[in-house]
Amino acid sequence: MTYIKRNENGEIISAHKDQSDEHEEYLDDSNLELKNFLMKAEKPQVLKGSLSSSDREMVRVIDDLINLLIEKQVFVFTELPEAVQAKLNTRSTMRSEMNPLGDLVGDGDEIF
Repeated sequence: MTYIKRNENGEIISAHKDQSDEHEEYLDDSNLELKNFLMKAEKPQVLKGSLSSSDREMVRVIDDLINLLIEKQVFVFTELPEAVQAKLNTRSTMRSEMNPLGDLVGDGDEIF
């Protein structure tokens, strides 16, 4: 059950499950016009969600890239602005706390 609001051209501009003063006209959920409106309205949200997910993945890529550049001595960590250093240190700490067993095996060959 969906109640809609139309603009002056008769196009659907809003849809709600509950009837209100602005959403009086009822359309069945199988209505093609309603389906088309919902698909158009949903698309930006889906794209926004995909972009947000991609942003989170890119943060990890940038994190790893900065660490690689520091390892290769392309630049020194202290050359970065202090605010960037603080953010990178915070992220590094959080990542190590999430995976405390990551450093279980040290750099040396000794087991005991």
